[in-house]
Amino acid sequence: MQRGFTYIGLLMMIAVSGIGLAALGEAWHTASQREKEKELLFAGDQIQAAILRYYQQTPSPIKQYPARLDDLLLDKRGPTPQHHLRRVYIDPMTASKDWGLIKDQERIVGVYSRSKARPFKQDGFDEAHRAFTGADSYQRWEFSAKQGAEQGGINANARSPANPGMPSASPSAPAAANLPAAGAGGIAKKAN
Repeated sequence: MQRGFTYIGLLMMIAVSGIGLAALGEAWHTASQREKEKELLFAGDQIQAAILRYYQQTPSPIKQYPARLDDLLLDKRGPTPQHHLRRVYIDPMTASKDWGLIKDQERIVGVYSRSKARPFKQDGFDEAHRAFTGADSYQRWEFSAKQGAEQGGINANARSPANPGMPSASPSAPAAANLPAAGAGGIAKKAN
């Protein structure tokens, strides 16, 4: 008779442990996803600011956006090579450098994550990211140099995900007067 109770007690202990581990796994997944969201906001802001700097520092009177993200790494258009971006960041949601590209006349004006997952963060965004409120997927989190300039500047106060107390190296963006109108040339979201 004692063996039966011991066996039932052991089964109950295993069941309780399994439930606890499942809850712990869910909490870990949520924390991991929220951290990736912070990394996505940081990387997107950095790329967005680099695209705007590339545009503003065009040496010719006709401003242009980069044709490739790699153009942001080493810009040889002027007398002094410029590094608008130190590296092309990995999209933390897809673990890939294969960003979705927002294009205007075959030039890159912004990026977005290719992840179709639903974001945990649905509200409480700062002014630079208010368009992300209620997004149904990370693909709706678009980091466009044109949109950033129209909102009064790129997120100049972007914080490093590794050190939230340190401001990023990105300068504040100038007014939107230097940029073409938002529909000029037909902005298109293109998967590249």
